[in-house]
Amino acid sequence: MNENPLDLFEEMDEMFARLFTRMDREFTTGNAQVYGYRIVIGNDEPPGGMQEIPSPVSRVSHEPVAEVHQIGDETMVVAELPGATEESIRLDVKGNMVIIDAGDAENHYHTTADLPPVDAASMQRSLRHGVLEVTFRNREEAAGMTEPKKN
Repeated sequence: MNENPLDLFEEMDEMFARLFTRMDREFTTGNAQVYGYRIVIGNDEPPGGMQEIPSPVSRVSHEPVAEVHQIGDETMVVAELPGATEESIRLDVKGNMVIIDAGDAENHYHTTADLPPVDAASMQRSLRHGVLEVTFRNREEAAGMTEPKKN
């Protein structure tokens, strides 16, 4: 055991960085989807014949909070993605959820946000000063819920 308890966290950060690098390299080239990973504590050797992967250049993964705002007949999703570029941002709408992935070799961002009923085809996005804004037109049934009908 290390003298300084904080050294343990630094070691864990390095292990996670190696794990994420390996997962990126091995799982993103095909159609495989990663749902999680397993951590084994108490054994100095990698389990099941796994190889030790050299420590990569620092890669930080973030899960920013995505805010959802309904303004009139539009819904806006806002997320802070410092350092992200327009080209590195991938957006996907699945059901009532928007999935935001962005990043490069040093930073990676992943977050999701639940949406009210929106028109996914109306999606527009802008990135200014590290802040992503994704705007959708609300579908008729969403607008009907927010404003009472007048006779």
